[in-house]
Amino acid sequence: MGFLLFISFTSFQPSWKLIAHIAMQAKAIQTDPMGNLYVISNTNQLYKYDLNGKLTGTLNYAYLGNINYVDAGNPMELYLFYKEMNALVFLDNNLAFRGKLNLSDIGIVQATALARSYSNGFWVFDLGDLQLKKYNKDGSLSTASGNILQFSKSENFTPNLIIDNGSRVFVNDSAEGVLVFDVFANYIKTIPIKGQSAVKFLGNEMYYAQKNTLLSYRLNTMEKDTMPLPVGDFKSFSIEKERLYLLNAEGINIYSYLGQ
Repeated sequence: MGFLLFISFTSFQPSWKLIAHIAMQAKAIQTDPMGNLYVISNTNQLYKYDLNGKLTGTLNYAYLGNINYVDAGNPMELYLFYKEMNALVFLDNNLAFRGKLNLSDIGIVQATALARSYSNGFWVFDLGDLQLKKYNKDGSLSTASGNILQFSKSENFTPNLIIDNGSRVFVNDSAEGVLVFDVFANYIKTIPIKGQSAVKFLGNEMYYAQKNTLLSYRLNTMEKDTMPLPVGDFKSFSIEKERLYLLNAEGINIYSYLGQ
């Protein structure tokens, strides 16, 4: 049933163990399926740590611009999204530069969110024509959703996050919720969970945080579970491999779960 099995979390107080603290002024974190942690510093340097907080790599590609998002769904190849530069950069698992694509070269004037596709291409939301699009890695268009206003109640739809889990594509907009598409960009439904800047999908569950609580939403039954977090003052979170990662003003804390 996903992270930590999420069994009746509302019935007990969990115990957490702080296993590492990374002192860094950072603006975003992400994790890969192996539990590796990627940290984007306030100065747009990218750092890689293992699941116990040991530094294993730093970005060795000098590129001026804000890193807005790192997609680590494939630990062997990372995708970096530079929103202001309208560019996608490819890195290997050692954070070495492996290529770059200027999105304007393929007709995308303004992308608001980008993510790796399970077919090793990428998804992008194009604000120019309000479409979710899937491209092959060479920049050729694979499929598109049509104008998103067919499915959205908001005329100001500006998603901040796209996630492809292999069978579904999730497009998060804090005002609208999470729009769900199939891998051919066909709209399925909207999950009415709003106000989220970070969500995580593991198996059949979506995870998000509110104050000092981690919530689990089961995609097939729409059931929810809750789990108290060790602290309530954090900017972002991730979960992976029985690890909890919390980003706050002082840095990143990595916790392991000890049960009741």
